Amino acid sequence: MEAIILARVSTEEQMSEGQSIPAQLARAREYAARKDLEIQSEHQFDESSTKDRRKKFEQVIDEIKESKEKVALVVETVDRLQRSFRESVLLDELRKQDKLELHFIRENLIIHKESNSSEIQRWDLAVFVAKSYVLQVSDNVKRTFERKIRNGEFFHKAPIGYMNTTNEKGEKVIVPDQAKVHLVAKIFELYAVGTYSMATVAKMVGEMGLKSSTKTPKMPKLRQIEAILKNPFITARCSTRTNYTLTNTNP
Repeated sequence: MEAIILARVSTEEQMSEGQSIPAQLARAREYAARKDLEIQSEHQFDESSTKDRRKKFEQVIDEIKESKEKVALVVETVDRLQRSFRESVLLDELRKQDKLELHFIRENLIIHKESNSSEIQRWDLAVFVAKSYVLQVSDNVKRTFERKIRNGEFFHKAPIGYMNTTNEKGEKVIVPDQAKVHLVAKIFELYAVGTYSMATVAKMVGEMGLKSSTKTPKMPKLRQIEAILKNPFITARCSTRTNYTLTNTNP
């Protein structure tokens, strides 16, 4: 049987913990030799499995679909192949069509058309554990960003009214843009009145001198005003009065 080898990492930690792509490829090649599998192709990438479109994964699926013979897909472990049940739908359909065997080296698990319920459940459980890990990482990242934002650190382009800089500790932070921050405060002040639409507020602060932070400064648009009103970094500073208040437009 011909085999496709897939190797993937998504973090620097995995590179240093023996899960690097060369290590995965070496183990997969040894496994293929033991199982008398002829390697048809190898796919290696460091693409995160949580992305909406895993193009290289889709290329592997297309290769399996186009193959005239059944293919063995050889991977180091389940979480190197998938971290959600979305992929299971595609893979399981190919398995049921007898076009695919899944060979998970570390789990010592082979999934094929005749696999029993226990084997399928082992696969599902491994996917569930992998998905749980992704969700936990996501939660940790959100908490980290929330803490850093509360501490004044900022990792993206500063919103209008602020500027990116680095403090004495080497932390990436933003500071008020003294020429604009009072106009940003004015947005909240005007909108809080309750009689102005966001479009009207945009026109008013634009006429006061608020322009976008682009190479060619432009009048703010409705969606930009909405983004400012919903920006947690800016609203936190409004509520804690660290830079300005709604009744005092001085920065």
